[in-house]
Amino acid sequence: MESITAYIVGLVVAFVFLLIATFISTSIKYEGGNNRKDPGKRKMWFWIFAILTPIVNFVLSYFVFMPDGKVAQNKFTIALSIATGIAFVLYIILGFILSKIYKNGKIGDWFNSKN
Repeated sequence: MESITAYIVGLVVAFVFLLIATFISTSIKYEGGNNRKDPGKRKMWFWIFAILTPIVNFVLSYFVFMPDGKVAQNKFTIALSIATGIAFVLYIILGFILSKIYKNGKIGDWFNSKN
């Protein structure tokens, strides 16, 4: 049962960080001219949160949700490692999907090759 907690925390962290990255990306104003830097800023914030997702997931789960008992801790650590990878991959996949859905908007800059 404790291992399910690791997966739930991973999902929540991935969704929350994706929501924060979306909010920051949409709040960055468009710049005019030929040498725009705003798409790069949006992409940078997306990747900053991509790096923070597995770190925060692992630290939060390890120090807050770690169960008592050696056997439970061993099972939880294995589930935590898997959940951390899943959270990172989920963040990237959902970010890619959002970027393609809103390709003409600010979120579309996350995976736009023209930046």
